[in-house]
This record gives sequence, C-alpha cells and structure tokens, in this order.
Amino acid sequence: MEILRLIIAGAGGYLLASLVTVTLSLALPFSNKIEAISFSTMLSFLVWLSFILYSYSNIKLKSLLIQLSLLCANLYLINTCLIAIKA
Repeated sequence: MEILRLIIAGAGGYLLASLVTVTLSLALPFSNKIEAISFSTMLSFLVWLSFILYSYSNIKLKSLLIQLSLLCANLYLINTCLIAIKA
C-alpha cells in the first residue's frame, strides 16, 4: 500500500501542481505574462510539496484518491472557463 501511496503522491501531486500552474498563470493579473507564469510555477512547487506531505498524513487511500480527483476536476473546469473568457 505504501508503494501505491508513493505513486499517488508523486504523480497525483504533479498533476495537481500543473493544473494549479495553468490556473494561476491564466488568472493572475500581472502586466507581463512571463511574470505570471514564473510566479505560478514557483507556487506550484509548494502545492506539490503540500500534497506529498498531505498524502502521507493519517488519511485513507480511497479518501485521498477522491479528494485528488475532485480537486483536479474543479481546476480543469476553472481552466476551461478562464480559457473561454480569455479567447
């Protein structure tokens, strides 16, 4: 079970961090787009670290998968709406 938790922490955290990066780079109101992308990339490393630490806290594996899938689905919907607004 610890191997599965390691895979979920690594791959799921990467997925969550990349979705946060896209969301923040679209939503942040910086005048320069490069600044928004750089800032959101730096914050995404903190999100990834936080998810890895959270996945090894005292939480059930099924609950972790449900929470990860709900977070990723919400971020995907937000990204879709932001892209539609920007276009």
